[in-house]
Amino acid sequence: MLSSKFNLFWIALLTTIVSCRKEAFDAYYGRPDWLASPIYQQLDSMGDFKTYLSCIELSGYKNTLGTAGSWTVFAPTDQAFDQFMQENGISNVSKIDAQLAEKIVRSSMIYDGERLEKLNDYFSAKGWQQGFAFRRRSVYYDFVEKEDVGNGKIRRFISTNRGPNIAYAISDNNNKHISYFFKDYMSQRGLGAMDYQSFYPTSVYTGLNIGAAQIDPKRSNIAAENGYIHVVDKVLVADKSIDQYLRDNKSYSAFKSILDFFSTYTYNAEITRKNEVLTGEKDSVFVKSYTGIGLAVNNENYAKEDPNDAQTNNISITVPNNEAVSNYAKRVLLKYYPQGTTLKDLFYTNPTVLTEFVNSHLYNTQVWPSQFAQAQNFVGEFSKVTTANIKEMKMLSNGTFYGTDACQAANVFHSVYGNVLLDPKYSFMRRALERMSMNLTLKIPTIRYMLILVSDKKLYEMGFDYDSYNTSDPIRFNGGNGTPEMREVLMSHIIPLGNDPIPDLSGNGILESYAGEYVKFSQMKMSSSGTMDIESGPQQIPVDSINIGNQLSGPLNGVAVYLNGGLTSSNTNIGFFLKKLGADQAASPFNSFYKYLTANALYSATDGVIKGVELGLNYTMLIPNNAAIASAVANGDLPSSIAPTAQADIDKVTRFIQYHITRNSFAIDGKKTGYFQSLCKNVEGDAQSMQVSVNQINKLQVVDNLNRTIDADVDQSNQLGQRVLIHSLKGYLKHGL
Repeated sequence: MLSSKFNLFWIALLTTIVSCRKEAFDAYYGRPDWLASPIYQQLDSMGDFKTYLSCIELSGYKNTLGTAGSWTVFAPTDQAFDQFMQENGISNVSKIDAQLAEKIVRSSMIYDGERLEKLNDYFSAKGWQQGFAFRRRSVYYDFVEKEDVGNGKIRRFISTNRGPNIAYAISDNNNKHISYFFKDYMSQRGLGAMDYQSFYPTSVYTGLNIGAAQIDPKRSNIAAENGYIHVVDKVLVADKSIDQYLRDNKSYSAFKSILDFFSTYTYNAEITRKNEVLTGEKDSVFVKSYTGIGLAVNNENYAKEDPNDAQTNNISITVPNNEAVSNYAKRVLLKYYPQGTTLKDLFYTNPTVLTEFVNSHLYNTQVWPSQFAQAQNFVGEFSKVTTANIKEMKMLSNGTFYGTDACQAANVFHSVYGNVLLDPKYSFMRRALERMSMNLTLKIPTIRYMLILVSDKKLYEMGFDYDSYNTSDPIRFNGGNGTPEMREVLMSHIIPLGNDPIPDLSGNGILESYAGEYVKFSQMKMSSSGTMDIESGPQQIPVDSINIGNQLSGPLNGVAVYLNGGLTSSNTNIGFFLKKLGADQAASPFNSFYKYLTANALYSATDGVIKGVELGLNYTMLIPNNAAIASAVANGDLPSSIAPTAQADIDKVTRFIQYHITRNSFAIDGKKTGYFQSLCKNVEGDAQSMQVSVNQINKLQVVDNLNRTIDADVDQSNQLGQRVLIHSLKGYLKHGL
């Protein structure tokens, strides 16, 4: 009996202690009275969110929004739902199925509970950056989609969540983003009602807009236990991506078909298994990506260089309608191809054309309507399409969409390089230019060139071939590696024009090529040091035609010259070249100088090389004529013997020859003047120079170290050799050493 009373005592005491501790625990750790209710409960208490709450329950998000967490919810009122159902032909709430309900609810939610004033801040990896954001990642994302591939077959795919040529990230759901338009953000960037209403023409801009909806300023920043509520006057449903919008709009099917050439489908085992678990479907699921173009128009994540960079930026695209694509294809893209050639044929023969075409319509940034003309596209060009050409504007989930009635006239197609790029008869030259990156400046509209085109047929006749299976050097020349030889040819075919007028090839003249060598033209024929080397056959190559552009094609950045052959560099060394000019003959104005040269130690009789003249560099030889050499001998500036034995005389001849050879080349063409270093050096090793004081079309004057002015014999000058120009002088130059 005593034992029982003792036990009861201890039980009562323990109960009292536990009760006291629970009260203390609840007082410290329990839910405070001042804490706001969760989002779901607050909406329920407000009374005008019955339809939205019904969607929350139907979608299975009641627990999510009714318990702990951190969400921002843009809650549409019952009146907003009435308008939504009327616009979408939904007779009553019961017709909203679970799938639509889930899309509505998840589209209205963004991660992390934030007040409105915080939404314009960018949450970067480096921390908050104030005033940079106009987008947030919503909870909604698409999973596996289906498309009809013909013959009764359906393909299941999921959109990539990264840019072109970047692997799909399995941990990223590719959530759609929602854009908002707040006054502070807009005004700081010179944006306003026009920009907003271009995307949402039936909505009113208040400076507190999200998508097509207005945020109620009196019912925003409502704090909840699990986030914030902002009341909106329209139901927000996630927009389509650019890729999805194009799939569903037949007006742009021609442009979409071009994009499809660059789409890839890669089987993904993990997504396939996940889809089977969720749907019971055992079909393979592929990741749809893009390759070969600048942007992936189905990626919702922007660049992903920062986890949240989509908060601050967007991609944009101008998409021409079917008629515009058809007209531009005929007029530009396919103009050199036979009738019946399709864009698909073009893609398989020369995909670069369509890559350039697509990229010229892409923008790696948000393009606002009021700033459309100032925006630069993916390839750094301003749009040739004007606002008058824009027929449709959309703010989609991953970018801004501009539907147009005209194609972007990409600079590359309306440049001198465009003639090579677009014409299949010059595909070999195109490949070579691209392989050596020599095409890059040719398509810049502000840098002017004369591009001399040589056809595949002529390149093959010259001994070139292209073997794509030879990865080390697909350009072949007479069976061996051909890139060095091809580079020499191409450099002779690119003539920088600067600010000079386009040369009249029906006249006569001389032009400096890309590498500093010169080519000549005379009455619609052209020649180079290599063609002048030809002993049997024409030394001048006829010009077939000239293209400087027209109103339809657009002006070129120079002129494209179609030549019936190739301009080559000479393989004849200078000494042998002088002999080919007849310098070994007494009647030649170069004869006396030639005798001194060939008798001097500078000259190699076995190969015609002059010591100090380096292979691959450009030079000018200023050769005194025979009378000038005789004057030099008479004045004691040269010994009378061409092969003296005294060292002083040998040195005198050597320096004389060296002083008449300059580094760098200059033609008698009215262009280059100034100082040029010679091969002659003083005892300290300093190169001696002379000055080209006058350079006109028919006149050249050179001033030597003793300030003497010597005239050139123009008729005997501008002789083209192996990386050398040879001029005849009516006098000789004194170095003064």
